[in-house]
Amino acid sequence: MTAYTRKRPLKEKGKFALYLDLFAHGKQWQENLKLYLEPEKGNPTIKQMNKQTLAIAEKVRVERLHQLQNESFGIKKPTKMYLSFNTFFLELWEERKRTGVNFATWDSVYKQLNNFNKKILFTEITERLMEEFKAYLLKKLHQNSASQYFNIFKHSVHEAYRRKLIKDNPAETVKFIKEVETHREYLTKEEIERLIEADCRYDVLKRAFLFSCFTGLRWSDINKLTWKEIREVDGVHHIIYSQKKTKHSEVLPISDSAVKLMGERKEDEDRVFSGLRYSAYMNTALLQWCIRAGITKHITFHCGRHSNAILLLNNGVDIYTVSKMLGHRELKTTSVYAKVLNNTKIEAVNKLPAFRV
Repeated sequence: MTAYTRKRPLKEKGKFALYLDLFAHGKQWQENLKLYLEPEKGNPTIKQMNKQTLAIAEKVRVERLHQLQNESFGIKKPTKMYLSFNTFFLELWEERKRTGVNFATWDSVYKQLNNFNKKILFTEITERLMEEFKAYLLKKLHQNSASQYFNIFKHSVHEAYRRKLIKDNPAETVKFIKEVETHREYLTKEEIERLIEADCRYDVLKRAFLFSCFTGLRWSDINKLTWKEIREVDGVHHIIYSQKKTKHSEVLPISDSAVKLMGERKEDEDRVFSGLRYSAYMNTALLQWCIRAGITKHITFHCGRHSNAILLLNNGVDIYTVSKMLGHRELKTTSVYAKVLNNTKIEAVNKLPAFRV
Protein backbone atom coordinates (compact mmCIF):
# COMPACT_ATOMS: atom_id res chain seq x y z
CA MET A 1 0.00 0.00 0.00
CA THR A 2 1.31 3.40 -1.01
CA ALA A 3 0.33 7.07 -1.02
CA TYR A 4 1.88 9.63 -3.35
CA THR A 5 1.49 13.40 -3.54
CA ARG A 6 0.88 14.62 -7.08
CA LYS A 7 0.73 18.07 -8.65
CA ARG A 8 -1.88 18.89 -11.27
CA PRO A 9 -1.35 22.06 -13.36
CA LEU A 10 -4.25 24.51 -13.41
CA LYS A 11 -5.32 26.98 -16.09
CA GLU A 12 -3.46 29.80 -14.36
CA LYS A 13 0.15 29.49 -15.46
CA GLY A 14 2.47 28.30 -12.72
CA LYS A 15 -0.35 27.28 -10.33
CA PHE A 16 -0.83 23.66 -9.23
CA ALA A 17 -3.44 21.69 -7.28
CA LEU A 18 -2.24 18.94 -4.94
CA TYR A 19 -3.72 15.45 -4.97
CA LEU A 20 -3.03 12.12 -3.32
CA ASP A 21 -2.75 8.91 -5.33
CA LEU A 22 -3.69 6.05 -3.00
CA PHE A 23 -3.04 2.32 -3.67
CA ALA A 24 -3.97 -0.63 -1.44
CA HIS A 25 -4.99 -4.27 -2.00
CA GLY A 26 -5.42 -3.78 -5.73
CA LYS A 27 -7.58 -0.68 -5.22
CA GLN A 28 -6.66 2.78 -6.45
CA TRP A 29 -8.30 6.16 -5.88
CA GLN A 30 -7.50 9.84 -5.65
CA GLU A 31 -8.09 12.44 -2.99
CA ASN A 32 -8.22 16.14 -3.76
CA LEU A 33 -6.35 17.85 -0.92
CA LYS A 34 -7.75 21.26 -1.86
CA LEU A 35 -4.26 22.66 -1.42
CA TYR A 36 -2.67 24.86 -4.08
CA LEU A 37 0.81 26.01 -5.04
CA GLU A 38 0.98 29.61 -6.24
CA PRO A 39 3.31 30.95 -8.98
CA GLU A 40 6.45 32.07 -7.17
CA LYS A 41 7.98 34.46 -9.76
CA GLY A 42 10.95 35.09 -7.49
CA ASN A 43 8.71 36.18 -4.59
CA PRO A 44 10.26 34.84 -1.33
CA THR A 45 6.96 35.19 0.59
CA ILE A 46 5.06 33.01 -1.90
CA LYS A 47 8.00 30.58 -1.98
CA GLN A 48 7.78 30.17 1.80
CA MET A 49 3.97 29.80 1.62
CA ASN A 50 4.32 27.03 -1.01
CA LYS A 51 6.89 25.32 1.21
CA GLN A 52 4.39 25.27 4.10
CA THR A 53 1.64 23.98 1.80
CA LEU A 54 3.86 21.09 0.66
CA ALA A 55 4.65 20.32 4.32
CA ILE A 56 0.92 20.10 5.10
CA ALA A 57 0.38 17.84 2.08
CA GLU A 58 3.19 15.57 3.28
CA LYS A 59 1.61 15.33 6.76
CA VAL A 60 -1.70 14.34 5.20
CA ARG A 61 0.03 11.77 2.97
CA VAL A 62 1.74 10.15 5.98
CA GLU A 63 -1.57 10.19 7.88
CA ARG A 64 -3.45 8.49 5.04
CA LEU A 65 -0.75 5.85 4.73
CA HIS A 66 -0.95 5.27 8.49
CA GLN A 67 -4.72 4.78 8.19
CA LEU A 68 -4.30 2.25 5.38
CA GLN A 69 -1.70 0.28 7.28
CA ASN A 70 -4.03 -0.05 10.28
CA GLU A 71 -6.94 -1.47 8.32
CA SER A 72 -7.57 -4.98 9.61
CA PHE A 73 -9.84 -6.45 6.97
CA GLY A 74 -8.90 -5.31 3.51
CA ILE A 75 -9.60 -1.93 1.99
CA LYS A 76 -12.72 -0.04 1.07
CA LYS A 77 -12.69 3.12 -0.96
CA PRO A 78 -13.65 5.76 1.59
CA THR A 79 -16.87 7.60 0.91
CA LYS A 80 -15.31 10.73 2.32
CA MET A 81 -11.84 11.78 3.35
CA TYR A 82 -11.06 14.71 5.60
CA LEU A 83 -8.18 17.12 5.25
CA SER A 84 -8.11 17.69 9.00
CA PHE A 85 -10.01 17.02 12.21
CA ASN A 86 -11.45 20.54 11.85
CA THR A 87 -13.18 19.59 8.60
CA PHE A 88 -14.55 16.46 10.26
CA PHE A 89 -15.86 18.54 13.17
CA LEU A 90 -17.45 20.88 10.60
CA GLU A 91 -19.43 17.92 9.23
CA LEU A 92 -20.71 17.13 12.74
CA TRP A 93 -21.47 20.87 13.10
CA GLU A 94 -23.53 20.75 9.89
CA GLU A 95 -25.48 17.75 11.19
CA ARG A 96 -26.36 19.76 14.31
CA LYS A 97 -27.31 22.73 12.17
CA ARG A 98 -29.80 20.57 10.26
CA THR A 99 -31.39 19.18 13.43
CA GLY A 100 -31.04 22.39 15.46
CA VAL A 101 -30.30 20.40 18.63
CA ASN A 102 -27.82 22.35 20.77
CA PHE A 103 -26.51 24.00 17.60
CA ALA A 104 -25.57 27.32 19.21
CA THR A 105 -23.16 25.54 21.59
CA TRP A 106 -21.68 23.42 18.78
CA ASP A 107 -21.17 26.60 16.78
CA SER A 108 -19.28 28.18 19.67
CA VAL A 109 -17.11 25.08 20.11
CA TYR A 110 -16.27 25.10 16.39
CA LYS A 111 -15.11 28.71 16.63
CA GLN A 112 -13.02 27.99 19.73
CA LEU A 113 -11.48 24.93 18.07
CA ASN A 114 -10.40 26.96 15.05
CA ASN A 115 -9.04 29.72 17.28
CA PHE A 116 -7.03 27.06 19.10
CA ASN A 117 -5.71 25.42 15.92
CA LYS A 118 -7.12 25.87 12.41
CA LYS A 119 -5.72 22.61 11.06
CA ILE A 120 -5.51 19.69 13.47
CA LEU A 121 -4.44 16.49 11.73
CA PHE A 122 -5.94 13.20 12.86
CA THR A 123 -2.48 11.98 13.85
CA GLU A 124 -2.30 14.93 16.26
CA ILE A 125 -5.40 13.85 18.20
CA THR A 126 -3.64 12.68 21.37
CA GLU A 127 -4.13 13.00 25.12
CA ARG A 128 -1.64 15.87 25.12
CA LEU A 129 -3.57 17.84 22.49
CA MET A 130 -6.84 17.25 24.32
CA GLU A 131 -5.31 18.46 27.59
CA GLU A 132 -3.95 21.54 25.79
CA PHE A 133 -7.40 22.30 24.37
CA LYS A 134 -8.91 21.80 27.84
CA ALA A 135 -6.44 24.31 29.29
CA TYR A 136 -7.22 26.72 26.45
CA LEU A 137 -10.97 26.56 27.18
CA LEU A 138 -10.46 27.06 30.91
CA LYS A 139 -8.34 30.13 30.18
CA LYS A 140 -10.89 31.64 27.79
CA LEU A 141 -14.23 30.68 29.38
CA HIS A 142 -16.06 30.28 32.66
CA GLN A 143 -15.49 26.79 34.06
CA ASN A 144 -19.04 25.54 33.41
CA SER A 145 -18.96 26.78 29.81
CA ALA A 146 -15.52 25.20 29.34
CA SER A 147 -16.92 21.94 30.72
CA GLN A 148 -19.82 21.98 28.27
CA TYR A 149 -17.56 22.83 25.29
CA PHE A 150 -14.99 20.17 26.20
CA ASN A 151 -17.71 17.52 26.46
CA ILE A 152 -18.70 18.27 22.87
CA PHE A 153 -15.06 18.08 21.78
CA LYS A 154 -14.69 14.71 23.54
CA HIS A 155 -17.84 13.49 21.80
CA SER A 156 -16.37 14.46 18.43
CA VAL A 157 -13.15 12.55 19.20
CA HIS A 158 -15.21 9.49 20.20
CA GLU A 159 -17.06 9.78 16.89
CA ALA A 160 -13.80 10.04 14.92
CA TYR A 161 -12.62 6.85 16.60
CA ARG A 162 -15.95 5.11 15.93
CA ARG A 163 -15.59 5.96 12.23
CA LYS A 164 -12.00 4.60 12.27
CA LEU A 165 -10.49 7.98 11.44
CA ILE A 166 -8.05 7.63 14.36
CA LYS A 167 -6.23 4.52 15.56
CA ASP A 168 -6.56 5.16 19.32
CA ASN A 169 -9.21 6.96 21.36
CA PRO A 170 -7.61 9.43 23.81
CA ALA A 171 -11.08 10.67 24.81
CA GLU A 172 -11.48 7.50 26.89
CA THR A 173 -8.68 8.49 29.26
CA VAL A 174 -8.81 12.30 29.30
CA LYS A 175 -10.93 13.51 32.23
CA PHE A 176 -13.91 15.83 31.94
CA ILE A 177 -13.85 19.38 33.26
CA LYS A 178 -15.79 19.33 36.51
CA GLU A 179 -18.65 21.82 36.68
CA VAL A 180 -18.95 24.13 39.66
CA GLU A 181 -22.21 24.83 41.39
CA THR A 182 -23.51 28.30 40.59
CA HIS A 183 -26.07 30.44 42.40
CA ARG A 184 -29.41 30.69 40.60
CA GLU A 185 -31.20 33.91 41.40
CA TYR A 186 -34.97 33.74 41.75
CA LEU A 187 -37.90 35.79 43.01
CA THR A 188 -40.15 34.91 45.92
CA LYS A 189 -43.95 35.08 45.77
CA GLU A 190 -43.88 38.38 47.66
CA GLU A 191 -41.29 39.88 45.28
CA ILE A 192 -43.34 38.87 42.24
CA GLU A 193 -46.38 40.53 43.79
CA ARG A 194 -44.34 43.73 44.22
CA LEU A 195 -43.32 43.58 40.58
CA ILE A 196 -46.97 43.28 39.56
CA GLU A 197 -47.71 46.52 41.41
CA ALA A 198 -44.63 48.42 40.19
CA ASP A 199 -44.42 50.36 36.92
CA CYS A 200 -42.27 49.12 34.04
CA ARG A 201 -41.17 51.27 31.12
CA TYR A 202 -42.25 48.63 28.58
CA ASP A 203 -45.61 46.97 29.15
CA VAL A 204 -44.72 44.05 26.85
CA LEU A 205 -41.56 43.39 28.91
CA LYS A 206 -43.56 43.39 32.15
CA ARG A 207 -46.14 40.98 30.79
CA ALA A 208 -43.54 38.69 29.18
CA PHE A 209 -41.34 38.48 32.29
CA LEU A 210 -44.29 37.73 34.58
CA PHE A 211 -45.43 35.18 31.99
CA SER A 212 -42.05 33.48 32.38
CA CYS A 213 -42.50 33.45 36.17
CA PHE A 214 -45.93 31.81 35.78
CA THR A 215 -45.01 29.32 33.01
CA GLY A 216 -41.25 28.69 33.27
CA LEU A 217 -40.75 29.43 29.57
CA ARG A 218 -37.39 30.73 28.37
CA TRP A 219 -37.07 34.16 26.74
CA SER A 220 -36.45 32.55 23.34
CA ASP A 221 -39.70 30.55 23.51
CA ILE A 222 -41.74 33.51 24.77
CA ASN A 223 -40.29 35.77 22.11
CA LYS A 224 -41.32 33.45 19.25
CA LEU A 225 -44.64 32.35 20.79
CA THR A 226 -47.57 32.73 18.35
CA TRP A 227 -51.30 32.49 18.91
CA LYS A 228 -51.60 29.25 16.95
CA GLU A 229 -49.55 27.62 19.74
CA ILE A 230 -52.17 28.61 22.34
CA ARG A 231 -55.01 26.11 22.52
CA GLU A 232 -57.83 25.40 24.95
CA VAL A 233 -58.25 21.74 25.89
CA ASP A 234 -61.03 20.70 28.28
CA GLY A 235 -61.39 24.26 29.51
CA VAL A 236 -57.65 24.64 30.26
CA HIS A 237 -55.30 26.72 28.14
CA HIS A 238 -52.19 24.94 26.86
CA ILE A 239 -49.08 25.99 24.98
CA ILE A 240 -48.20 23.41 22.32
CA TYR A 241 -44.79 24.38 21.04
CA SER A 242 -41.27 23.28 20.12
CA GLN A 243 -38.47 24.43 22.43
CA LYS A 244 -36.08 26.64 20.50
CA LYS A 245 -33.09 25.40 22.50
CA THR A 246 -33.70 21.64 22.26
CA LYS A 247 -36.21 21.41 19.37
CA HIS A 248 -38.30 19.02 21.51
CA SER A 249 -42.08 19.30 21.27
CA GLU A 250 -43.85 20.23 24.49
CA VAL A 251 -47.42 20.51 25.78
CA LEU A 252 -47.63 22.92 28.72
CA PRO A 253 -50.84 23.75 30.62
CA ILE A 254 -50.86 27.35 31.89
CA SER A 255 -52.64 29.11 34.72
CA ASP A 256 -55.40 31.72 34.42
CA SER A 257 -52.91 34.35 35.62
CA ALA A 258 -50.63 33.54 32.69
CA VAL A 259 -53.57 33.65 30.25
CA LYS A 260 -54.47 37.19 31.40
CA LEU A 261 -50.93 38.38 30.66
CA MET A 262 -51.26 37.40 26.99
CA GLY A 263 -54.04 39.88 26.30
CA GLU A 264 -56.63 39.71 23.52
CA ARG A 265 -56.22 36.88 21.03
CA LYS A 266 -55.08 37.86 17.53
CA GLU A 267 -54.38 36.04 14.25
CA ASP A 268 -52.74 32.61 14.49
CA GLU A 269 -49.44 33.77 12.97
CA ASP A 270 -49.18 36.88 15.19
CA ARG A 271 -46.71 36.88 18.07
CA VAL A 272 -48.33 36.83 21.50
CA PHE A 273 -45.80 39.31 22.88
CA SER A 274 -45.39 41.53 19.84
CA GLY A 275 -42.73 44.19 20.35
CA LEU A 276 -40.61 42.11 22.72
CA ARG A 277 -36.99 42.12 21.65
CA TYR A 278 -33.58 41.53 23.14
CA SER A 279 -31.78 44.83 23.65
CA ALA A 280 -29.79 46.84 26.17
CA TYR A 281 -32.85 49.08 26.60
CA MET A 282 -35.02 46.12 27.63
CA ASN A 283 -32.35 44.80 30.04
CA THR A 284 -31.98 48.22 31.63
CA ALA A 285 -35.74 48.59 31.92
CA LEU A 286 -35.95 45.21 33.68
CA LEU A 287 -33.38 46.27 36.28
CA GLN A 288 -35.09 49.65 36.83
CA TRP A 289 -38.44 47.91 37.23
CA CYS A 290 -36.97 45.62 39.91
CA ILE A 291 -35.49 48.61 41.74
CA ARG A 292 -38.90 50.34 41.76
CA ALA A 293 -40.31 47.18 43.33
CA GLY A 294 -37.65 47.32 46.05
CA ILE A 295 -35.76 44.28 44.72
CA THR A 296 -31.97 44.55 44.96
CA LYS A 297 -31.16 41.12 43.48
CA HIS A 298 -29.45 40.96 40.09
CA ILE A 299 -32.44 39.84 38.03
CA THR A 300 -32.22 38.76 34.39
CA PHE A 301 -35.07 37.53 32.22
CA HIS A 302 -34.00 33.91 32.80
CA CYS A 303 -34.64 34.39 36.52
CA GLY A 304 -38.34 34.15 35.66
CA ARG A 305 -37.79 30.49 34.74
CA HIS A 306 -35.88 29.88 37.98
CA SER A 307 -38.64 31.57 39.95
CA ASN A 308 -41.29 29.35 38.37
CA ALA A 309 -39.40 26.20 39.39
CA ILE A 310 -39.02 27.39 43.00
CA LEU A 311 -42.70 28.43 43.19
CA LEU A 312 -43.80 24.99 42.04
CA LEU A 313 -41.51 23.15 44.48
CA ASN A 314 -42.41 25.44 47.38
CA ASN A 315 -46.07 24.70 46.77
CA GLY A 316 -45.67 20.94 46.99
CA VAL A 317 -45.26 19.95 43.32
CA ASP A 318 -42.96 16.94 43.08
CA ILE A 319 -39.63 17.36 41.31
CA TYR A 320 -40.51 14.90 38.51
CA THR A 321 -43.55 16.99 37.53
CA VAL A 322 -41.51 20.20 37.74
CA SER A 323 -38.95 18.61 35.43
CA LYS A 324 -41.67 17.87 32.87
CA MET A 325 -43.14 21.37 33.22
CA LEU A 326 -39.75 22.94 32.46
CA GLY A 327 -39.15 20.62 29.53
CA HIS A 328 -36.02 19.03 31.04
CA ARG A 329 -34.95 15.71 29.57
CA GLU A 330 -32.96 14.67 32.65
CA LEU A 331 -34.07 14.88 36.28
CA LYS A 332 -30.57 15.93 37.40
CA THR A 333 -31.07 19.22 35.54
CA THR A 334 -34.08 20.00 37.72
CA SER A 335 -32.37 18.79 40.91
CA VAL A 336 -30.42 22.08 41.00
CA TYR A 337 -33.66 23.80 42.02
CA ALA A 338 -34.20 21.27 44.78
CA LYS A 339 -30.85 22.35 46.27
CA VAL A 340 -32.03 25.96 46.21
CA LEU A 341 -35.28 24.90 47.83
CA ASN A 342 -33.33 23.22 50.63
CA ASN A 343 -31.65 26.56 51.33
CA THR A 344 -35.07 28.17 51.78
CA LYS A 345 -35.92 25.42 54.27
CA ILE A 346 -32.75 26.15 56.23
CA GLU A 347 -33.59 29.85 56.25
CA ALA A 348 -37.05 29.00 57.56
CA VAL A 349 -35.63 26.82 60.35
CA ASN A 350 -33.23 29.59 61.37
CA LYS A 351 -36.16 31.95 61.82
CA LEU A 352 -37.64 29.78 64.57
CA PRO A 353 -37.37 31.38 68.01
CA ALA A 354 -34.57 30.15 70.24
CA PHE A 355 -35.63 28.07 73.23
CA ARG A 356 -33.71 27.45 76.38
CA VAL A 357 -33.34 23.70 76.64
